[in-house]
Amino acid sequence: MIFFGYTIGEWTEVISIIGVGVSAGSWLFKKIALDPLRSDIQVLSETINRQLKLHEQSLADLNAHLKTHDDELGSHSVRITLLEAHVGIKGEDNHEN
Repeated sequence: MIFFGYTIGEWTEVISIIGVGVSAGSWLFKKIALDPLRSDIQVLSETINRQLKLHEQSLADLNAHLKTHDDELGSHSVRITLLEAHVGIKGEDNHEN
C-alpha cells in the first residue's frame, strides 16, 4: 500500500526516526536546561529555608524580650498605683497644674 508515494514501511521508518529525534531532543533539553535549573532551585530553596529559620529565631527572641519588658512595665504600673494610693494621689484625671 502506498501513501503519497511512500510505502507503509517507509512511513514507519520516518515516524520512528522522528520519534527518536524528539526523544533525543527531549533528553538533551533536560540535561542542558532543566537539570541545572532544578539544582539552582534546590540551592535557592535551602538558602531561603536557612534565612527563614534565622528570622523565626530572631522573632522568637524579640517576642521573649518584649514579654520581659511587658512584665516589667506591668510591675512598675502596679508599684506606681500602690504609691499613688499610699500618697493620696487620685490619678491622672485629677492632677492639677
